[in-house]
Amino acid sequence: MKVRYGKSDFERRHHALLALMCIYGIELLADNAAECRENLIEVFADYVGAKPADAWYRAAERVLAANIVQGDALTMTASDGQPIVFPEWSYLGKGKYQRRDFRYDNLTQRASFQGTLWDHLEEHEIFTPTKEYPAMTVEEIAA
Repeated sequence: MKVRYGKSDFERRHHALLALMCIYGIELLADNAAECRENLIEVFADYVGAKPADAWYRAAERVLAANIVQGDALTMTASDGQPIVFPEWSYLGKGKYQRRDFRYDNLTQRASFQGTLWDHLEEHEIFTPTKEYPAMTVEEIAA
């Protein structure tokens, strides 16, 4: 990552956060989910030089809170009994990120379309986000 995105501190930090945004997990036990988040934030903070009071650290915490959830992957429900929702993060460039939320149970249905009448459809025609956010900066994610 350093070779490709390490040309500037700006690029290195923004792409490191994007890498973190690409990690997802569902854990049944709360302490295991918390430990996973803690381990990931530690690696991220070390890489970008972030401290707990920094916007970068807080943004990473928010991303991990959304991406590493406590729930049951078999029933596809979160610990509160609601459907698991995962964000899709995109880096738009120039320090801006886009977030769209999708229900996990809907995302897993893609495999069931293969070999059916809907096989020809593109993913954007099948999946509809449950929520779309405006473009955000690191500071806005951290807030």
